[in-house]
Amino acid sequence: MKGQCGWATAHWLRFADIETPDTLDLSGHPSGAESWKIGPDGPVGPDGSRLPSTIWWGVALYASHDAAERSFDDRAAFLPFLDRATENFHLLLQPFAHRGACNHLDPESPGLIFPTTGEDPGGALVVMTTAGFDLGPDLDLQRVVKFRFNVDRVREAAAAADGNLARLAVTPWRRGEDGMTMTVWRDDAAMTRFAYAKGEHRENIDWYKAEHAADRTSFTRFRALRSAGQWDGRDPIAEAKTSA
Repeated sequence: MKGQCGWATAHWLRFADIETPDTLDLSGHPSGAESWKIGPDGPVGPDGSRLPSTIWWGVALYASHDAAERSFDDRAAFLPFLDRATENFHLLLQPFAHRGACNHLDPESPGLIFPTTGEDPGGALVVMTTAGFDLGPDLDLQRVVKFRFNVDRVREAAAAADGNLARLAVTPWRRGEDGMTMTVWRDDAAMTRFAYAKGEHRENIDWYKAEHAADRTSFTRFRALRSAGQWDGRDPIAEAKTSA
Protein backbone atom coordinates (compact mmCIF):
# COMPACT_ATOMS: atom_id res chain seq x y z
CA MET A 1 0.00 0.00 0.00
CA LYS A 2 1.20 3.51 -0.74
CA GLY A 3 2.22 5.62 2.22
CA GLN A 4 -0.35 7.91 3.81
CA CYS A 5 -0.70 11.39 2.36
CA GLY A 6 -0.36 14.79 4.01
CA TRP A 7 -2.17 17.07 1.55
CA ALA A 8 -5.07 17.09 -0.88
CA THR A 9 -6.60 19.24 -3.57
CA ALA A 10 -10.29 19.36 -4.44
CA HIS A 11 -11.78 20.61 -7.69
CA TRP A 12 -15.49 21.46 -8.13
CA LEU A 13 -16.86 22.10 -11.62
CA ARG A 14 -20.28 23.15 -12.86
CA PHE A 15 -21.22 22.89 -16.56
CA ALA A 16 -24.09 24.31 -18.56
CA ASP A 17 -25.19 20.83 -19.68
CA ILE A 18 -24.98 17.29 -18.35
CA GLU A 19 -21.51 15.84 -18.93
CA THR A 20 -20.49 12.17 -19.13
CA PRO A 21 -17.19 10.26 -19.34
CA ASP A 22 -17.70 10.35 -23.11
CA THR A 23 -17.92 14.15 -23.25
CA LEU A 24 -15.12 14.89 -20.76
CA ASP A 25 -11.45 13.95 -21.21
CA LEU A 26 -10.85 12.17 -17.90
CA SER A 27 -7.43 10.79 -18.82
CA GLY A 28 -5.52 13.52 -16.99
CA HIS A 29 -3.85 13.01 -13.61
CA PRO A 30 -2.42 15.66 -11.26
CA SER A 31 1.36 15.58 -11.41
CA GLY A 32 2.80 14.05 -8.26
CA ALA A 33 -0.53 12.85 -6.89
CA GLU A 34 -0.76 9.45 -5.20
CA SER A 35 -4.48 9.25 -6.00
CA TRP A 36 -6.93 11.07 -8.27
CA LYS A 37 -10.67 10.38 -8.17
CA ILE A 38 -13.29 12.32 -10.15
CA GLY A 39 -16.97 11.76 -10.78
CA PRO A 40 -20.43 13.30 -11.14
CA ASP A 41 -22.62 14.70 -8.39
CA GLY A 42 -25.79 13.35 -9.96
CA PRO A 43 -28.83 11.38 -8.76
CA VAL A 44 -28.27 7.85 -7.46
CA GLY A 45 -28.67 5.32 -10.26
CA PRO A 46 -30.06 1.76 -10.08
CA ASP A 47 -26.60 0.29 -9.37
CA GLY A 48 -25.79 2.83 -6.63
CA SER A 49 -23.47 4.91 -8.82
CA ARG A 50 -24.28 8.55 -9.46
CA LEU A 51 -25.69 9.41 -12.86
CA PRO A 52 -24.12 11.98 -15.21
CA SER A 53 -24.65 15.53 -14.04
CA THR A 54 -23.90 19.18 -14.70
CA ILE A 55 -21.65 19.02 -11.61
CA TRP A 56 -18.40 17.02 -11.41
CA TRP A 57 -15.71 17.12 -8.78
CA GLY A 58 -12.45 15.41 -7.98
CA VAL A 59 -10.02 14.93 -5.11
CA ALA A 60 -6.29 14.30 -5.40
CA LEU A 61 -4.05 13.06 -2.56
CA TYR A 62 -0.36 13.94 -2.23
CA ALA A 63 2.60 12.86 -0.14
CA SER A 64 4.38 16.12 -1.02
CA HIS A 65 3.22 19.62 -0.15
CA ASP A 66 5.13 20.95 -3.17
CA ALA A 67 3.29 18.54 -5.48
CA ALA A 68 -0.06 19.65 -4.07
CA GLU A 69 0.85 23.31 -4.58
CA ARG A 70 1.98 22.68 -8.15
CA SER A 71 -1.21 20.85 -9.07
CA PHE A 72 -3.36 23.51 -7.43
CA ASP A 73 -1.65 26.17 -9.55
CA ASP A 74 -1.60 24.10 -12.77
CA ARG A 75 -5.06 22.51 -12.56
CA ALA A 76 -5.85 23.09 -16.23
CA ALA A 77 -3.14 20.51 -17.04
CA PHE A 78 -5.29 17.65 -15.71
CA LEU A 79 -8.68 19.34 -16.14
CA PRO A 80 -8.55 20.12 -19.88
CA PHE A 81 -12.27 20.92 -19.83
CA LEU A 82 -11.84 23.61 -17.18
CA ASP A 83 -12.52 26.44 -19.60
CA ARG A 84 -15.92 24.86 -20.44
CA ALA A 85 -17.10 25.10 -16.84
CA THR A 86 -19.58 27.86 -16.04
CA GLU A 87 -18.28 27.85 -12.47
CA ASN A 88 -15.31 26.23 -10.77
CA PHE A 89 -13.90 26.15 -7.25
CA HIS A 90 -10.58 24.72 -6.04
CA LEU A 91 -9.12 23.94 -2.62
CA LEU A 92 -5.65 23.17 -1.28
CA LEU A 93 -6.23 21.14 1.86
CA GLN A 94 -4.21 19.95 4.86
CA PRO A 95 -5.74 17.13 6.95
CA PHE A 96 -5.50 17.34 10.73
CA ALA A 97 -7.83 14.52 11.83
CA HIS A 98 -8.69 11.27 10.07
CA ARG A 99 -10.22 7.91 10.85
CA GLY A 100 -11.61 4.90 9.01
CA ALA A 101 -10.72 3.07 5.82
CA CYS A 102 -10.80 4.09 2.14
CA ASN A 103 -9.59 2.38 -1.06
CA HIS A 104 -8.24 5.49 -2.80
CA LEU A 105 -4.60 4.57 -2.19
CA ASP A 106 -4.90 0.80 -2.50
CA PRO A 107 -7.99 -0.83 -4.04
CA GLU A 108 -6.93 -4.25 -2.76
CA SER A 109 -6.27 -3.21 0.83
CA PRO A 110 -8.35 -0.24 1.98
CA GLY A 111 -6.99 1.60 4.99
CA LEU A 112 -5.97 4.98 6.33
CA ILE A 113 -5.26 7.51 3.59
CA PHE A 114 -4.00 10.23 5.99
CA PRO A 115 -2.37 10.10 9.42
CA THR A 116 -4.96 9.87 12.19
CA THR A 117 -3.79 13.17 13.69
CA GLY A 118 -1.68 16.05 12.46
CA GLU A 119 -0.80 19.67 12.91
CA ASP A 120 -3.83 21.94 12.86
CA PRO A 121 -2.83 25.11 11.01
CA GLY A 122 -6.20 26.73 11.71
CA GLY A 123 -8.54 28.27 9.19
CA ALA A 124 -11.73 27.31 7.41
CA LEU A 125 -12.96 23.76 8.03
CA VAL A 126 -13.57 21.32 5.18
CA VAL A 127 -14.81 17.79 5.89
CA MET A 128 -14.60 14.79 3.59
CA THR A 129 -16.29 11.44 4.14
CA THR A 130 -15.86 8.31 2.04
CA ALA A 131 -17.82 5.07 1.89
CA GLY A 132 -17.21 1.87 -0.02
CA PHE A 133 -18.53 -1.60 -0.69
CA ASP A 134 -16.73 -4.88 -1.35
CA LEU A 135 -17.41 -5.91 -4.93
CA GLY A 136 -18.30 -9.51 -5.64
CA PRO A 137 -21.17 -11.90 -6.32
CA ASP A 138 -22.69 -11.24 -2.89
CA LEU A 139 -22.89 -7.45 -3.32
CA ASP A 140 -26.44 -6.28 -2.63
CA LEU A 141 -27.04 -3.33 -4.96
CA GLN A 142 -30.10 -2.24 -3.02
CA ARG A 143 -27.88 -1.87 0.04
CA VAL A 144 -25.66 0.48 -1.97
CA VAL A 145 -28.63 2.43 -3.32
CA LYS A 146 -30.19 2.82 0.13
CA PHE A 147 -26.92 4.04 1.61
CA ARG A 148 -26.44 6.70 -1.07
CA PHE A 149 -30.06 7.83 -0.92
CA ASN A 150 -29.48 8.41 2.78
CA VAL A 151 -26.30 10.35 1.96
CA ASP A 152 -28.45 12.68 -0.13
CA ARG A 153 -30.96 13.08 2.70
CA VAL A 154 -28.13 14.15 4.99
CA ARG A 155 -26.83 16.51 2.33
CA GLU A 156 -30.23 18.18 2.09
CA ALA A 157 -30.21 18.59 5.86
CA ALA A 158 -26.70 20.06 5.72
CA ALA A 159 -27.88 22.64 3.19
CA ALA A 160 -30.25 24.00 5.82
CA ALA A 161 -27.79 23.75 8.71
CA ASP A 162 -26.49 26.90 10.36
CA GLY A 163 -22.88 27.38 9.29
CA ASN A 164 -22.79 25.06 6.28
CA LEU A 165 -21.38 26.96 3.30
CA ALA A 166 -21.13 24.30 0.55
CA ARG A 167 -21.66 20.58 -0.01
CA LEU A 168 -21.20 17.90 -2.71
CA ALA A 169 -21.37 14.11 -3.06
CA VAL A 170 -19.80 12.00 -5.78
CA THR A 171 -19.17 8.43 -6.86
CA PRO A 172 -15.94 8.27 -8.91
CA TRP A 173 -16.61 7.23 -12.47
CA ARG A 174 -14.47 4.07 -12.27
CA ARG A 175 -16.42 1.20 -10.75
CA GLY A 176 -15.40 0.14 -7.26
CA GLU A 177 -13.84 3.42 -6.09
CA ASP A 178 -15.20 4.65 -2.78
CA GLY A 179 -17.74 7.46 -2.96
CA MET A 180 -17.11 10.82 -1.30
CA THR A 181 -18.86 13.77 0.25
CA MET A 182 -17.31 17.14 0.99
CA THR A 183 -18.70 20.00 3.08
CA VAL A 184 -17.38 23.48 3.90
CA TRP A 185 -18.22 25.01 7.30
CA ARG A 186 -18.18 28.47 8.79
CA ASP A 187 -16.43 27.10 11.87
CA ASP A 188 -15.76 23.87 13.79
CA ALA A 189 -18.66 24.41 16.18
CA ALA A 190 -21.19 24.56 13.33
CA MET A 191 -19.96 21.25 11.92
CA THR A 192 -20.00 19.60 15.35
CA ARG A 193 -23.57 20.69 16.02
CA PHE A 194 -24.74 19.28 12.72
CA ALA A 195 -22.77 16.04 12.92
CA TYR A 196 -23.48 15.02 16.48
CA ALA A 197 -26.61 16.77 17.76
CA LYS A 198 -30.04 15.19 17.29
CA GLY A 199 -31.10 15.29 13.66
CA GLU A 200 -30.71 13.68 10.23
CA HIS A 201 -26.95 13.11 10.44
CA ARG A 202 -27.03 11.61 13.95
CA GLU A 203 -29.90 9.33 12.93
CA ASN A 204 -27.95 8.10 9.91
CA ILE A 205 -24.85 7.41 12.00
CA ASP A 206 -26.98 5.28 14.31
CA TRP A 207 -28.56 3.51 11.31
CA TYR A 208 -25.14 2.85 9.78
CA LYS A 209 -23.82 1.33 13.00
CA ALA A 210 -26.93 -0.79 13.55
CA GLU A 211 -27.09 -2.19 10.00
CA HIS A 212 -23.42 -2.00 8.93
CA ALA A 213 -24.81 -0.09 5.97
CA ALA A 214 -21.48 0.11 4.08
CA ASP A 215 -18.40 -2.10 4.17
CA ARG A 216 -16.08 0.76 5.12
CA THR A 217 -16.19 4.49 5.77
CA SER A 218 -13.72 7.26 6.54
CA PHE A 219 -13.93 10.79 7.92
CA THR A 220 -11.34 13.55 7.43
CA ARG A 221 -11.16 17.10 8.74
CA PHE A 222 -9.08 19.52 6.67
CA ARG A 223 -8.03 23.13 6.85
CA ALA A 224 -8.27 25.05 3.61
CA LEU A 225 -4.83 26.54 2.99
CA ARG A 226 -5.83 28.16 -0.30
CA SER A 227 -8.92 28.53 -2.45
CA ALA A 228 -9.61 29.78 -5.95
CA GLY A 229 -12.71 30.41 -8.01
CA GLN A 230 -16.33 30.49 -6.87
CA TRP A 231 -19.19 28.17 -5.99
CA ASP A 232 -22.78 29.38 -6.01
CA GLY A 233 -21.46 32.81 -6.89
CA ARG A 234 -18.96 33.22 -4.06
CA ASP A 235 -15.84 31.75 -2.44
CA PRO A 236 -17.09 29.78 0.61
CA ILE A 237 -13.62 29.86 2.20
CA ALA A 238 -13.46 33.66 2.00
CA GLU A 239 -16.95 33.75 3.52
CA ALA A 240 -15.81 31.54 6.40
CA LYS A 241 -12.81 33.79 7.06
CA THR A 242 -15.01 36.88 7.00
CA SER A 243 -17.43 35.45 9.55
CA ALA A 244 -14.70 34.09 11.86
